[in-house]
Amino acid sequence: MVICQSCGMDIEMDKDKGTNTDGTLSSEYCLYCFKEGSFTNNLTIDQYVEIGLDYSPEYKAATSEKEKVQIKEQAKAYLATLKRWKKAN
Repeated sequence: MVICQSCGMDIEMDKDKGTNTDGTLSSEYCLYCFKEGSFTNNLTIDQYVEIGLDYSPEYKAATSEKEKVQIKEQAKAYLATLKRWKKAN
């Protein structure tokens, strides 16, 4: 399974892939993060984490602030392993 090296989304089919400057499909980034050879936004890793939490069933189900903080830290640690964020950290 290929995952987007920006957001961590599974890239299962070509329709999920971003595009390079020459119009070819990106082998590293999804269509939401990468278009025409550039990232679609200039968000920071912390902003990406916040956006991702909106889609996290675990975060939504968390019953304490401590649990939410732990999930947020885990999400940031995961994103930090991806190519886009490795150079920023």
